[in-house]
Amino acid sequence: TEHSVAFQDDWSLDDGEIAAIAAWQEAGAPLDIDPTTPITPAVGEFGLADYDHESAPATGGYAGVAGQPDEYRCLIYDPELTTDRHIEAFEFVPDQTEVVHHAIGYLIPGDRRERALERDGEDGQPGWSCFGSSGLGDDGIFLGWAPGQGPTELPEGSGMALAAGDFLVIQVHYHFEIDAPPDLSSLRLRWSDDPDPDEVVVTDYFAPAEIPCTAAESGPLCDRDAAIARAVDAYGPEGVFADRITPACGFTPDDFAGMTDGIASGVCDQPVGDHGQIISVLGQEHELGKTFRMTLNPDTPDEQVLLDIDAWDFDWQFNYYPVDEIMVGPGDWIRLECSWDRSLRDPDLEPAYIVWADGTDDEMCFGTILIRETSG
Repeated sequence: TEHSVAFQDDWSLDDGEIAAIAAWQEAGAPLDIDPTTPITPAVGEFGLADYDHESAPATGGYAGVAGQPDEYRCLIYDPELTTDRHIEAFEFVPDQTEVVHHAIGYLIPGDRRERALERDGEDGQPGWSCFGSSGLGDDGIFLGWAPGQGPTELPEGSGMALAAGDFLVIQVHYHFEIDAPPDLSSLRLRWSDDPDPDEVVVTDYFAPAEIPCTAAESGPLCDRDAAIARAVDAYGPEGVFADRITPACGFTPDDFAGMTDGIASGVCDQPVGDHGQIISVLGQEHELGKTFRMTLNPDTPDEQVLLDIDAWDFDWQFNYYPVDEIMVGPGDWIRLECSWDRSLRDPDLEPAYIVWADGTDDEMCFGTILIRETSG
């Protein structure tokens, strides 16, 4: 995040700390304590310590089987609200961490409850298969979890609205490389005591993910149409975004055809979706990610790099909270830029053109901004 705006709780080492570590290493890394000294944490467990409600999947945990790839499972989490409330803080707590790849949380209006209950358990397991979105319609994202992500605590005087009878659906992406017990990942919520808090919303941004085979690779799936067909067969049309995002950003697949040296990139400019104060920013790619950048008003005197990750790590994904107040309004734009490195791909996989799709071995370029809404 070297080029990003300043963030709260920055873990970066300063030049003096880096120099001290380098000097210690050059001196042979001597220890000045007994090597058997137990290591104890300086702070408590990382998580939402103060919350009002915790729930597990309403009808039980989903259990896949070893070798089952890329199941996106929607599970009902019911706060059982009898009055209107606002969420002030929330946390997704993964249970079976070796098979939980990532999770997306949706706020669902109460009038969709009957439809959700009809779908729940339709194949004999808790929840239902749901690539793309919840499949219930009128669902608004409120939560995104990936490895490294912690709790979200909204600023004082703000919150996400839930009406009496509304409920939550968590779409969990499972990747069963091993056998695991039923997953009972939980959701923690803290309610706001403010009678009229500012509304907080999540806005989404995308860029194309088009990654051709290298010049040294060949095979039937190196044909983009064949790769798209394979992905649609695995996840359905709703789980394959490539033919929607690429043209929406003003590109065609031909624009990426020359990226055959193993490094590919995608970019897209989009208007800011909601207006107000930026609370946090988040980027997401899969396991071939090389770099990620999100820029506000690029190529203008007002340009600000909201998030710059020059060495992407799938297992280290966070919400980043700017130190300074950043306001966005009409006429503002977001540029999303991603790059990928095919050398990070499992060499045992069949060579394939990689597209934007829901699979672990597919890719994406996706970002979210949490906005505290203002009028105007």
